[in-house]
Amino acid sequence: MLPQHPVYRKLDAPVTLLSVELEDWFGLGVAFVVLSRVSDLVVGGLFGWPRAEAGASLLMTGVLFAVWRRVRERTPRHYLRHLLEYLGEPHAYIVGPDVDANPYVR
Repeated sequence: MLPQHPVYRKLDAPVTLLSVELEDWFGLGVAFVVLSRVSDLVVGGLFGWPRAEAGASLLMTGVLFAVWRRVRERTPRHYLRHLLEYLGEPHAYIVGPDVDANPYVR
């Protein structure tokens, strides 16, 4: 009798932490750092309050993350990667005749 092994159906399931994917956590951290530098220049230059800078960067990061989650829900998995590949090599996605077609001969 052949050995039996369990079948794992969700091998492509994303790794999540608090129901947020790890790539999203990385993007959230990068967005917070970038937006904190921007708010340091803009809000810090206007008001001069350190707490206003932190609050503004936190608020902008939250809004950006909420928009990002809405976009991710409506697009297929790895959409951004495939879009960048398409924009980088559009000629690879042109539908044309198969020049290497080998007919089936009996």
